Amino acid sequence: MSYGRRGPNEWESEYDPLSEFEDFEDLNDPAPADSSPARDADDAASPEGPAVTVHVTDAGAVTSVVLAADWERSVDPRELGAAVLSAFTNATVQVLANQAEHAEQTPSVVRAGTPADLPDSSPLSKEDVLRLVDAASADLQQFTEQLSARADRTVSVDSSGGHVRGSARSGQVLDVRVDANWAASARNSEIELELTEVLKQLGDQSSPGELAHGPRSRAIDELHSLASDPQLFLRRIGLVS
Repeated sequence: MSYGRRGPNEWESEYDPLSEFEDFEDLNDPAPADSSPARDADDAASPEGPAVTVHVTDAGAVTSVVLAADWERSVDPRELGAAVLSAFTNATVQVLANQAEHAEQTPSVVRAGTPADLPDSSPLSKEDVLRLVDAASADLQQFTEQLSARADRTVSVDSSGGHVRGSARSGQVLDVRVDANWAASARNSEIELELTEVLKQLGDQSSPGELAHGPRSRAIDELHSLASDPQLFLRRIGLVS
């Protein structure tokens, strides 16, 4: 029902019998699919989490990069590389913290001696010792050169798709750059694939790998064994019985 003014002191009413029926329908119709309650339900179904997550092994090697479905809501595509670098740093720091905690909680275990652990007691001549020292020195020099080649250079890697680039030095990722225009339109799976590829290659090419365990060779190990047991060394060169 609506009202209309006819004169200064007169009002008239106009009754529309369909208006009340329409009002009744509006009260009973379900909410449209795009109404705010439906959007709120969708948001509630997606718990908030980090926009970027980098998964690494206990040794710090990258296994995958995962983007939140709505990562663009909190990260500008132009800043995606920085967000990935931050997530990678957080993951590696957590690995180091876990390693330190594990080392504190794990008691040191002294292995029982076995025949394979028994030291070599065969005689050594002066020439044998000199050859051992020369061989160990050569192995140590080779190790130093290999370690310097990895530690002293900056590695740059491009993804196979050409949309992601990164650099690293001594196992530390320095920067990650992502084509913002591509990231704004590409599928999350495509972005994750190229990011993971670059981070993995940076780790492989810049970290010391097995060199982190120090120089190892037959000559170096034998020289260490002699140095750790002076009495055995003197006995092997015939100075004591």
